[in-house]
Amino acid sequence: MRADKAAGAEHRYAVDAATVLRRAAISGTCASLVSTGMLVRGGSVDCGSAFAPVNAVSHWIWGERAMHVNRPSFRHTVLGYVIHHAMSVFWAAFYEGAVAHRGAHRAAPALVLSGLAIAGIACFVDLKCTPHRLTPGFELRLSPSMLALVYLAFGLALPLASMLVRRATRRRD
Repeated sequence: MRADKAAGAEHRYAVDAATVLRRAAISGTCASLVSTGMLVRGGSVDCGSAFAPVNAVSHWIWGERAMHVNRPSFRHTVLGYVIHHAMSVFWAAFYEGAVAHRGAHRAAPALVLSGLAIAGIACFVDLKCTPHRLTPGFELRLSPSMLALVYLAFGLALPLASMLVRRATRRRD
């Protein structure tokens, strides 16, 4: 009996860490772009500045003053996006790990639920468990309903990228 058959069905869909991280870079980038779009829209609606919520993320480096910057700047906007992007990929790694653990051929509804679950966990950790200095910062610039839409967009974008990558991979095989 071959070693892979002896390993059993539970390892049939095993994915290595490098694959999970590669997929997380893709789904995290998609989630970052989509949720940043919601941050921009939310900033326009809630505080009259499309850049304010993204700038607020840079408070990790620049402190409380970053929370009140409304204009675009390299110092605040670019750094805020880079931090947001990095954290999106971080959370996407959990999503991709969970999806890989459950099997590569999950149905779309299960992938969407997994994305929403990770977004819910990210929201809880970001807003309730994290020290103030490391919170996203945009929660202070957005209304609760807009904040919910940001996390919802993030949660829906994770499986979108994931499904597109898996579809492209199946077509190549």
